[in-house]
Amino acid sequence: MVLIGILIINGYLELQRTRSQLFNILESEALVVIKGIEKNSGNMIAAISQDRPFWPSPGAAEGSEDTLGIEDLLIERLINIALSLDQEQARKPPDPQSLKKRLGQFRLKDIYFLKAEPKNTDWKELPKPLRTGVPFFQKVLTGKARLAVFRGEGPWRQSISLAVAVARRFDRGIILMILSSDEYVFLSRQIIIQGFLEDFSGKGNIAYLLVEGPQREVIARTGEAFPADSGQEQERKEVRSGDPGLFWIRGKTEEFLEIVRPFTPAGKDQGRIRLGLSLKEVNPILEQAKRNIILMGIVLLGLGMISLFFIFQLQGRHLQKMKEMEEQIRSKEELSAMGQLAAGVAHEIKNPLNAISLVVQRLQKEFHWPNLEEQKEYDRFTRIVRNEISRVNQIIGHFLMMAKPLESTFEEQSVIDILEYVLEVMGEEFRQKGIKVIKEGEQAVPLIPCDRFQLTQAFLNIFNNALEAMPDGGEIRLAVNRVQISGSGVQSGGNTISKLKTRYSELHRDCVEISVADTGKGIPADGLKKIFAHYYTTKERGLGLGLPITRKIIQAHEGTLEVKSAENKGTTVIVRLPLRSSRRENALSPKL
Repeated sequence: MVLIGILIINGYLELQRTRSQLFNILESEALVVIKGIEKNSGNMIAAISQDRPFWPSPGAAEGSEDTLGIEDLLIERLINIALSLDQEQARKPPDPQSLKKRLGQFRLKDIYFLKAEPKNTDWKELPKPLRTGVPFFQKVLTGKARLAVFRGEGPWRQSISLAVAVARRFDRGIILMILSSDEYVFLSRQIIIQGFLEDFSGKGNIAYLLVEGPQREVIARTGEAFPADSGQEQERKEVRSGDPGLFWIRGKTEEFLEIVRPFTPAGKDQGRIRLGLSLKEVNPILEQAKRNIILMGIVLLGLGMISLFFIFQLQGRHLQKMKEMEEQIRSKEELSAMGQLAAGVAHEIKNPLNAISLVVQRLQKEFHWPNLEEQKEYDRFTRIVRNEISRVNQIIGHFLMMAKPLESTFEEQSVIDILEYVLEVMGEEFRQKGIKVIKEGEQAVPLIPCDRFQLTQAFLNIFNNALEAMPDGGEIRLAVNRVQISGSGVQSGGNTISKLKTRYSELHRDCVEISVADTGKGIPADGLKKIFAHYYTTKERGLGLGLPITRKIIQAHEGTLEVKSAENKGTTVIVRLPLRSSRRENALSPKL
């Protein structure tokens, strides 16, 4: 769960970082556009201020080519306003208040609806330059022209910067519009800014541009419908906390990134500019980044789970080794305690037992019963006493063997001679229980360096276990073969038998393998893991020391002991003993 939580948090932070980087790129592009609009419009606005001074004489320059071009656009705009008002008044003449409000939308104050008669009251409100002499719109008023323009030439420029007279189509007379110097500059600035906004509109990711005055009045705008105006704005939030100049706008059908900055063309504060960038092209990138992050998270989660699995596996092996080490330490402690106990038992009991055994032997030889039946009964009891004394001595011997380090005397011996001796010792018991011994294997195997007494004891324990596993008779298959160790296992006749795990495997390439397989009741799976544990036994009178002693003897001979068993199918014990040298093959033992 912690790993999943870390991946989710990391994925979220990575997605936020990607979105922030994309927004920063878009913001940088938008700032370049804003700076370009500010610089270009500022130059034009400054040109208007310089080209339209209040010239004191008619001979002064009337303006540059750019200024005249803007003035032409301004005249065109006034003509359109006049035609629009003419059409509206023809449908329904507005009252003075609504007309004043309507003119306020165009930022115009001086607009006149004049008839051909000079006695019309509107004539009295005209500026003095237009009431003296022949007015510039005389031809329009008399129907000889449709349009007349007064550009504020000469000394009248201070009071009239621009005037346009348009003949009415839906009524008699004309519509006269007069611009003061402030109105002229404001409308010219509006036209300049609008022109540059339209130049940048639709380029790149720009969705809309809006310039607002100090009172948040709209100076110029272009582009798609604004989210707030169209009613599609659903959510507006700051992209960076505490930064009121960058907003993320979520609409019903589209998302925008809006950059708001002060608008200062020519270094003069003109309000603010709002630039909206469409996120249509950015959102697929974010979606792809989200998918990549999710995919990477799944991959990392998988790798993390695999890593945790291997960590747990290694930890399990480590714990297993720790348990094995603890078991070895406990075993050594048991052996130490057993050694002390065995020494005490041997010291305190062995001598009295020998004395008792001697007394029993003497009584058995010197004391005779006159009655034959009584003599047999007497002999049986004394034999039982002697056997039990012998068993106690054997127990003491086992304790001593497990408690003390083995002191081995290695000589070149024939493993087949040792096995023949063991079979001879146990032959009578095999015959009594109906056990048949079948000998298999090679005709001759090399001599091996060993302690004959210890190996005899080890094989006696192995055959004795096979004997006790078959109370109702059976078969024992004894096989002796020479095997060779390879990197993949033990090779015998080209077949891999099992892997010989021993630190001597690289030193001794050749081994003698002794296999003892019985047809007894076998060992249960849970008991197979405990057979080498001290005192573990399934026999009523067993001590559980036979196999541990056998393994200790085999290990002292640098060999291995392997037990394979299946319940009700028998048990196979495999002993492998290394040869000192493969060059000794000429010293062969007799045929088995």
